[in-house]
Amino acid sequence: MDNKRPVIVCTGMCNTKGNEIRFLAERVRMFGGEPLIMDLSLGASVAFADIAVEDVLQESGITQASDVFTAPRSEAIEIVGKAGARMALKLLDEGRLDGIISWAGSVGTTTVTHVMRALPFGIPKIMLTDMASADVSMWLGNKDIFIASPTAEQGINKVTHRIVSNACAAVVAMAQVPNESGSTRPLAAVTSYGTTTPTQIHVTDFFDKHGWDCATFHAVGVGATMEDLIRSGDITAVVDMTPGELTNNMYNSFYGTPKSWGGERMSAASDIGIPQVVAPGGLDQAAYNGMAQFNPEYLEDFRTGKRRGFHGTDKPYVHNEGVTIMVPTLEEIAALSDYMAGKLNKTNGPTAFVIPMRGWSAYDQPESTATRERGWAKGNGDGPVWEPDEQYPNWSRRATLMWKLMKELLDPSKVDLIATDYHILDPEFADLMETIVWDMISDRWEIGRYDSYSDRILAYGDYEH
Repeated sequence: MDNKRPVIVCTGMCNTKGNEIRFLAERVRMFGGEPLIMDLSLGASVAFADIAVEDVLQESGITQASDVFTAPRSEAIEIVGKAGARMALKLLDEGRLDGIISWAGSVGTTTVTHVMRALPFGIPKIMLTDMASADVSMWLGNKDIFIASPTAEQGINKVTHRIVSNACAAVVAMAQVPNESGSTRPLAAVTSYGTTTPTQIHVTDFFDKHGWDCATFHAVGVGATMEDLIRSGDITAVVDMTPGELTNNMYNSFYGTPKSWGGERMSAASDIGIPQVVAPGGLDQAAYNGMAQFNPEYLEDFRTGKRRGFHGTDKPYVHNEGVTIMVPTLEEIAALSDYMAGKLNKTNGPTAFVIPMRGWSAYDQPESTATRERGWAKGNGDGPVWEPDEQYPNWSRRATLMWKLMKELLDPSKVDLIATDYHILDPEFADLMETIVWDMISDRWEIGRYDSYSDRILAYGDYEH
């Protein structure tokens, strides 16, 4: 490690929080950092900033700061935040940003986190805000931002002095951590719910035994992070077996991809061209908001039978206090199929879509197969979302619909569509996905290679739909 003092950008609305931003700079310098004050004011400029707000705005081609200062607050936040993001990336490229810290209320936090979210993972980011006890999801997005409460929006006193000093010491210390990955092994990704965990563990263990690291992404919004890490080149193969955020997004759930994220789920692997094996795990359900926040329209769907209620009731299943299970309709499964096909058909790399016809999660299985190890104990009846196909009662009716639609929607020259007589929690299903992704990694993959993998691979022409 060299002895260079890390450059810490101290930023915020300097026209209203000037004392606070200068205190950040003073503390950063005391703890061994080199402070760089960047002004993100929305109402007026200041003379003491190292980087004036006028210079920040020029990164977006804006030469008249007065136009921003007189704009509606929401517009000014967007303009200054995006310009600040461009300036921060420029500073990073020039070697003039090793970390960033700010102290703000709601408006300043919204502005500054535009900047923080633009920076790569691993760059230290500390946001001090008295809004820390509120819903911080729109500020965090999918990035590694540390949000802490200084107990007050502004003012240096015997309480805030210590708290803010701690944060300044922390950002300087974090900026001096060597940029080492900790592993030389290639990195794969797998997506998971609690209701698909046994198969995720099977996949993770497979990669480990084959000399790879495997990161698990919980399908409650963190798939956005996976997408960004694929685009950055950190992740080079993916088993996207639980793209559950797609249903969460459909219902505007708390647990969808962050609204402040600018990407699209299930797009990065196709764009970059890395190996991807995709399954509809978790699309039988959505991790919806708690009952207290349940949309009345959706509750009515359960009362009318449009959505399957829990064990003959007219109510949804409560997963826990903060998560209630939404059950998608067949029309919504069709919309999800269309979305996924549109993304996968753009692939630039080896891609397979594998459908487990006997169910897509622990909640999507009949009592005859239920066990505690499979996530739904025998004696509790069918899983909360299990809906058998009328013609093929061992299969989910969602699965038979998706198979039919994907046969029409997917480009057979780009995507290998594989329907299997397995449940997603069957070890044999995990074996199949692992075989496919490893063939892709080993450059042995080709469309149609798995038609004879076992007698549990289904030929579309053998079944009527």
